[in-house]
Amino acid sequence: MTEWKKKVIGEVMDKKKLSFNDWLMKRTGLLIVYAWVMLAVGFFVLTAWDMSYLENSEQYVSILAIIGGPALLIITKTLDSWNQEKQNQISDYEAQAQHERAMDEIRVRHEADMERNPHCDKQEATDSIQDVKIQSLEQKLSNSLDKVADLESEIIALKNKNK
Repeated sequence: MTEWKKKVIGEVMDKKKLSFNDWLMKRTGLLIVYAWVMLAVGFFVLTAWDMSYLENSEQYVSILAIIGGPALLIITKTLDSWNQEKQNQISDYEAQAQHERAMDEIRVRHEADMERNPHCDKQEATDSIQDVKIQSLEQKLSNSLDKVADLESEIIALKNKNK
């Protein structure tokens, strides 16, 4: 497993490392939602237990509305900031995963190339290539010198005929 995978898994598994938005979501959002739900359930239980509470239902509904209005705004803003943070984390993970896949692909191609062309002693390979080149150049030089000698003998023969 690569280092960044261990890091990502460690961050996901480590519940102690909470961002500010995570902490805010847990503290503020959950408390407000729990308070609102408890008031709504309490109103339902009270009206089921004693129908006389229905006469005062406007007061309970106004309390629920008073708590629910700000709670809705707070939760909406908290959810928006939390959602934005999570989207940024996901995009970072996607970029890391894409990079990791590209590096894995390069590594696999490199290993395949190395299997097809195993390591050889570079100096020996270079020396043998240089030896072949030197022999080829020596052969060309020898052929060129032979041609120069033939031309020289032709020139001497032509000079002797003209005299």
